[in-house]
Amino acid sequence: MASRALKIEVATFRNEDLKPLLQAKDAPCVSIYVPTSRRFPEKRQDPVRYRKLVDTAAALLRRAVNAPDPDGMVGSLRALEQEAHWERSLDGFVVFLSPSFAAAYRVPAVVPELAVVADSFHVKPLLRLRHEVSRYFVLSLSQKAVTLYEGGPLGASAVDVPGLPRSLTDALGPVENVRHTKTLHAGSSAQHGYGPGKEETKEDLLSYFRVIDKALRDHLHGERAPLLLAAVKYYQPIYREANTYPHLADAMLEGSYEHLNGDRIHADAWPIVSARAARVLEPWVERYRSAAANGLATDRIESVAEAVIAGRVSCVLAAEGETAWGILDRATGAIQRRERQQDAEDDDLLDDLCEETLKRGGEAFVVPRASMPTPSPIAAVFRF
Repeated sequence: MASRALKIEVATFRNEDLKPLLQAKDAPCVSIYVPTSRRFPEKRQDPVRYRKLVDTAAALLRRAVNAPDPDGMVGSLRALEQEAHWERSLDGFVVFLSPSFAAAYRVPAVVPELAVVADSFHVKPLLRLRHEVSRYFVLSLSQKAVTLYEGGPLGASAVDVPGLPRSLTDALGPVENVRHTKTLHAGSSAQHGYGPGKEETKEDLLSYFRVIDKALRDHLHGERAPLLLAAVKYYQPIYREANTYPHLADAMLEGSYEHLNGDRIHADAWPIVSARAARVLEPWVERYRSAAANGLATDRIESVAEAVIAGRVSCVLAAEGETAWGILDRATGAIQRRERQQDAEDDDLLDDLCEETLKRGGEAFVVPRASMPTPSPIAAVFRF
């Protein structure tokens, strides 16, 4: 069977990874979400939680009438239980598996503890990452060390970036050699002494930062999360000159972070990022309130479903951490409600409606309950 051949590779979730999840066709689709820890000894419980969720998924798979090889799919899921990827956990771990698709991601954001088997992948917990309202990057930069951190609400961790130089010398070679070559070509015009107490020139730094930017450009392609620079003050304008990442934040972390860890990075970055998150969501919530006052919005899930399938929804807001189990007819918009997931035919209707909105060119936001403009777990703004 095809599912026996599927090996599940683990990577860090990127914005571009959402598209293939929305396009998955073959059912049953298994989605497993595990909250994880960045620290010992707490992270020792991560594979234990995952194992229990695989048990839940296995029971649902064996009740699914359309599962071609449930034992093979469960075997693929079990293979992740003992692998070394648990040593590099972020805040969440997510697995997606169908007869023709397999992927697992470390996620820098809190996720629910959940196993779903349905006719599409459960992606709603990832939608807030799509709009990057809680995810961020920090580039810690000095002559002797370069580190990219990826963070979320619970913390930040260093990430591997192919091609990222370890230091100025690693990027350019011995600076004395670089400077000697420049002097031969430019006489005595080299601007030595750029920066208090430093011998590097602005030109040296700009060349160094361009090497860093090239590695980040490849690694962050398609990302929209803010990038904060952590460096001494006089490096900041020079790096901005070299930067091509479109979401480099105006705010910065000023000082030397060369010898500091992810905990300190997060402590300094999170107040900046969380304030930005509130500003991103607020206009969408206000847009719903304005549209509702003019009869161009609804929070009734049956009406939302009909409008989504008809292509009338420009934006849907779903309450974070809430579910509405049932079955969505993706041709008519009719829904059947369930109190809980009974078998593999049931799915979270909020998730399905977010997916269908995105497929039709609309926007979908997962909103903290306190920020939802209505008691309903879903709200939609109409195009017309």
